[in-house]
Amino acid sequence: MKAQLFAAAVAASLIAMPALATDRIAYGSTAIESVHYTYAVSAAKAINDVAGDKMNVTVIATGGAVDNLARLHRGQIQMGLGTFETVYQAYRGIDKFEGKAQPKLRSLWVHSLAIQPYIVRADSGVKQLSELTGKKFTAGQRGSATENMVQQILAAMDVKPDYYVATLSDAVEAVRNNRSIGYVKAGSGLGLDGTTLELKTLIPINVLSFSPAQVKTVQDRFPFVTFVTTKPGDIEGVGAVTMPIQSIGEFAYSDTLSDAQVETVLNGIFKGQAIQGAAFPEIKNMDIAESTMKGTLVPLHRGAVAFYKKRGVTVPDHLIPPEAK
Repeated sequence: MKAQLFAAAVAASLIAMPALATDRIAYGSTAIESVHYTYAVSAAKAINDVAGDKMNVTVIATGGAVDNLARLHRGQIQMGLGTFETVYQAYRGIDKFEGKAQPKLRSLWVHSLAIQPYIVRADSGVKQLSELTGKKFTAGQRGSATENMVQQILAAMDVKPDYYVATLSDAVEAVRNNRSIGYVKAGSGLGLDGTTLELKTLIPINVLSFSPAQVKTVQDRFPFVTFVTTKPGDIEGVGAVTMPIQSIGEFAYSDTLSDAQVETVLNGIFKGQAIQGAAFPEIKNMDIAESTMKGTLVPLHRGAVAFYKKRGVTVPDHLIPPEAK
């Protein structure tokens, strides 16, 4: 709740800022209830504080990565936030993006390596993922990358829930009122998202785990999906759980931001890391460059390649875009 209040206050201050910047950048984020919206607001503040004479970044609440990809394609935003598993599929034009490849997609930075917990009411009787078949369950907030990826993962395992399609707030309320048994919501690092922590204070919940066979099934179908196994106590009151882990970060097209604009954005992110850490603790001590090199398969923006190289970072060949070669 404190983080959400921080986001609201900072967002209000951003709106109230005088128009000093020559470049106005629309930054598509996610639902206001999400901790990643809070992060986006803090990232915009960091950029504006460091480079307010050059740039004014405005955060727009959206439906998440899939929505941001569509908005980017329509020219409504210049950069967006989302899971790189989904951004990679859009870049390659595979699975739900078949025939709709977006080859101009470019990575900027990764701000989170977050668990993707499958949450259910403890009184639902569901203890295994296979038992979700036929049950009301939200794969992720409507239009989000989480929703898209979870539906693909469950389909690969031949698990067929009766999907309850909803916004994040409606999905949580449906679980609280027992109209749905659960949902998936990306966490923060190895911790649960704030909305799930709040729900956990109201009703008992369980976190479902993937078996080794299920992990193999998913990775045979989607080799870019990675898993993590938490230790007992990593999530308070929860034992060891194996679940997907998402790389969440920012992306643009090769031509929605210039090289100079990207360097300005990243300069603000790196110099303003403390500002972001105050709202989103996971990034406080993160090596952003290392997380970015490891967390995406989508080539970097040419301006990002230049920025990282100036910092002495080794950029892998597969992350250098054609226009930078």
